[in-house]
Amino acid sequence: MKHLSFAIVLFCFLPLGCAAISEQARLEEYGRTMDSYETAMRLSDFNAACQYVDPSAMSRSDCLNRYDNLKMVSYEVLRMNLSKDNREVTQTVDVEYYFLDRYIAKKLQYEQSWRYQEEEKTWVLNTGPPLFK
Repeated sequence: MKHLSFAIVLFCFLPLGCAAISEQARLEEYGRTMDSYETAMRLSDFNAACQYVDPSAMSRSDCLNRYDNLKMVSYEVLRMNLSKDNREVTQTVDVEYYFLDRYIAKKLQYEQSWRYQEEEKTWVLNTGPPLFK
């Protein structure tokens, strides 16, 4: 009888444990995604950065056009807000950049919105890059 009650208790708490493990995996994936995205931005590898943009938010060609003739000087996340369900992240980002034909450094602060896609187990950028002027 003891074994049966232990099995019932274990069975009842198993979904909670699985949910916590799933949430941890989702947040670890977010960390890996941010590391890759930030590296791409700092290296001005916009081809790689545009791979993270949700195609329903902006086409790949439109994303690449936003970075045309641009060199990133710095990329820094200032603030990050995680939704209660840990499936959306809003970040305030500060960037410094210049256009290759002008060499005048400019600064821009903007908001990014990331969403976790459960089916693909990936994070995507809901907002494309800002308009650099």
